[in-house]
Amino acid sequence: MIDGSSPRMRIEPGCRIHFMGIGGIGMSGLAHLCLAQGCVVSGCDPKPNAQAKELSARGATVFTGHHPEHLREGVDLLVYSSAVSPTDPELLEARVRGIQAISRGELLGLLAQKRRLVAVAGAHGKTTTSGMSAQLLLQAGWDPAIVVGGVMLSLGTNAQPGSGAYMVAETDESDGSFLYLAPEVAVVTNIDREHLNYYGTFERLLCAFETFVGQIRPGGRLICCEDDPIIRRTLTHPRRMTYGLSPDADITAEQIVANGNGSDFRVRYRGRNLGPFRLHVPGRHNVLNALGVIGVSLMLEIPMVVVRDALARYQGTKRRFQITKLPNDITVVEDYAHHPSEIRATLAADPVASRHRIVVFQPHRFSRTQSLEQEFTKCFDHADGVIITDIYSAFEPPIPGVSGERLAGLIKAGGHPCVSYVPKQELSSYVGRIARSGDTIFFLGAGDIGEISHVVAGHLHTA
Repeated sequence: MIDGSSPRMRIEPGCRIHFMGIGGIGMSGLAHLCLAQGCVVSGCDPKPNAQAKELSARGATVFTGHHPEHLREGVDLLVYSSAVSPTDPELLEARVRGIQAISRGELLGLLAQKRRLVAVAGAHGKTTTSGMSAQLLLQAGWDPAIVVGGVMLSLGTNAQPGSGAYMVAETDESDGSFLYLAPEVAVVTNIDREHLNYYGTFERLLCAFETFVGQIRPGGRLICCEDDPIIRRTLTHPRRMTYGLSPDADITAEQIVANGNGSDFRVRYRGRNLGPFRLHVPGRHNVLNALGVIGVSLMLEIPMVVVRDALARYQGTKRRFQITKLPNDITVVEDYAHHPSEIRATLAADPVASRHRIVVFQPHRFSRTQSLEQEFTKCFDHADGVIITDIYSAFEPPIPGVSGERLAGLIKAGGHPCVSYVPKQELSSYVGRIARSGDTIFFLGAGDIGEISHVVAGHLHTA
């Protein structure tokens, strides 16, 4: 857990900062903010991606792979992602040289110190809720700093330095690093049995969320989901505002109607009618996310006309129900869903239930696959066909007996009539062979399944 004992430093112009894992969606956003503050930014990643290439175009020095030689030009601060092993030679070299090394979460805490922070935490829905919150403050003309765990389609980036007083940030509870933050407004979407590889027990995870809420600044506010039973019984705060589809919530939605790839609904706040709202992202779970953002607006006293406009303008983020229409009436949906709850919500959000649905799922982490394997057997009911591929390790060592092939067998044994295991290297050609007119093909997972979906979509587009 975080003990807060590591030395603090100032992020100021000329500071030389090296990011290990600079292409990661969270790390790249922080690197953007540091570049905007005049820092000299370098970084490395095993496989530089679009985020890393964009940073390079903006002046960062980006290396491929990890190596101690990356530190030879002089570095004041090294920032590492949770995917970096504590025994990585580059990280060990930094410590030998006396270079201060901090986690991604601690750097976010440093960057947020002089801002009024709106922080979004929770197992699911963080990226969309923080993206909607960012859109809200942008629409209000507040020019916030933004750090979101996905590329906002309206901005074309996952980060923006901003010159205003506020920062909107997606937090990360996976390694406890959200405990470096002291938000003015904290939104907690839900709590689930996640990241137990780090916490060890669910009770320790709950304690971390309670600590996070306890760090809300004096006069600040907790906005949390009334529909989540764990939140209801564990999270308390003197200024607690709830949202949800439950009539007991302070902010609730009614008359929810699917409208293409979005929803229309009306909102009530403690019995008061706030009027109609429209979203252009699908699913009841996104209506729920929008209610949390309406809570942020009430806390910050932003007029409802601005909120209504912001939510209607929100276009979503990449890898969150991102739709590609292909010839021959084939649709590809790419989504980050990697937990059983997220998979169920994503499939339920599909507005065209009559189409033939194929799900291609890449499990994420051996530890998560092992701890949730029974839940995975029950989350694909809305899919006509399920294809399971190899587990994306996220640098975890394999666990004997835990594999994509085993998971496929468990799902089949659980009663699903059409389940296959396909090795990752065969996935593109396999999906290309079985795709038929009228199919919606979902590519789900938090690893590199998105890259595979783009390859498949390219083949099907030219077929």
